[in-house]
Amino acid sequence: MSGFRFLKSRDDYYRHFTALDIGTDLVKVLVVRRETPNGTVLGVGREPQHPDALVGGAIADTELVIDACNRALESAEDMAGTVPGQAVIGMAGELVKGFSSSIAYPRERPAERVRESELRNMLQLVERRALREAQHLLEMERCYGEVGEVRLVHSAITQVRMDGYPLTSPVGFQGRNLELTVFNAFAPAAQVAAIETVARELDLEVAAVVAQPYALARAASSDQVWSQGGIFVDIGGGTTEVALLRGGGVEGIRMFNLGGQAFTRRIAAELGLSYFEAEARKLRHSEGLLPPDEEYALSQLLMVDVDVLLQGLALCLRELSRGEVLPSTIYVCGGGALLPELTSELSAAVWAEGLPFASQPQASLLGPQDMRSLIDSTGQLTSAQDVGPMGLASHALSVEAEEHDQVNVVMRGVLRGMRG
Repeated sequence: MSGFRFLKSRDDYYRHFTALDIGTDLVKVLVVRRETPNGTVLGVGREPQHPDALVGGAIADTELVIDACNRALESAEDMAGTVPGQAVIGMAGELVKGFSSSIAYPRERPAERVRESELRNMLQLVERRALREAQHLLEMERCYGEVGEVRLVHSAITQVRMDGYPLTSPVGFQGRNLELTVFNAFAPAAQVAAIETVARELDLEVAAVVAQPYALARAASSDQVWSQGGIFVDIGGGTTEVALLRGGGVEGIRMFNLGGQAFTRRIAAELGLSYFEAEARKLRHSEGLLPPDEEYALSQLLMVDVDVLLQGLALCLRELSRGEVLPSTIYVCGGGALLPELTSELSAAVWAEGLPFASQPQASLLGPQDMRSLIDSTGQLTSAQDVGPMGLASHALSVEAEEHDQVNVVMRGVLRGMRG
């Protein structure tokens, strides 16, 4: 235990937190120290998942997930020499839905200043509408029956306008037309409960649970991207996660059940290799380390699944676009994004025919350097697959920055009321 410390003081305790990314292939953990307004990564942990631990990006066996998470947490904490109790945890899976909801409220007495109670009533209305829409979306996808209770994963106010002018908070302002836009992410109650069980068994105080593609889009967006829009695609082991940034906010997220494992299984089946041998072959191909003849043969083999994955992406974007123009820049990360066939086919844009892109889409690979709010003191974060947990850590930093914002204080009160 030499050099290993528990955080005793209240300030020190809340200055440190853990980002926990529960992936299909890997559990990834970062221990982060807040250095306002940024954060410093002090420890990194990565542990492989059991093949039966997750299905469709959702927890299928809590004991297997807890075991992998515990080992990853211990590795990160050993490296950091610190055991923080708070954690931000990512939520993923094909049944996680996220979308923006807006409400325009014509005020009967525009000369009166907006009160907190008026703002609270508007937020309650938009949240109730969003909950009904989420339930409907999930039931449509589960055509064999109802999905049961739907729970809110997280909520964020993305825009406030009075008579068309953007505001940080409308309280105290006068005007005729008050507009609010709120992003909400929902998941089946059973999936949320599984995350809560994992956190409880790991003795983690949950500071936030967030839909991972939302956290990624917020963390990787510069001011220019925030204003112009972009599409963020995280290709993990079992799922691909998509976020649409448009109109100055995250407008929607979708996920589908296809990722890097499909490429590995294809290689194993066609070449008569074990799964682990096929995974090693795929990684060497991603790094350009195979002989030229093997590179070409493997590339042709992988194109079948690349085409299927891009068809899934096209379906997600068609749903998210709602017939309106899509931004043309696509930002890609995750272990599956390292395949050269994927980025080249994304930019070739044959897959995007019929989608309302403003111009031919161009793909760009995200890396740790794009997470501007984080400093890596470990030297361990070097790959596109590290972007996911870094996005979660960046989200935790932004949540702390919004802690005393008046609109968000009112929003937290509304959400506590909805949860009973």
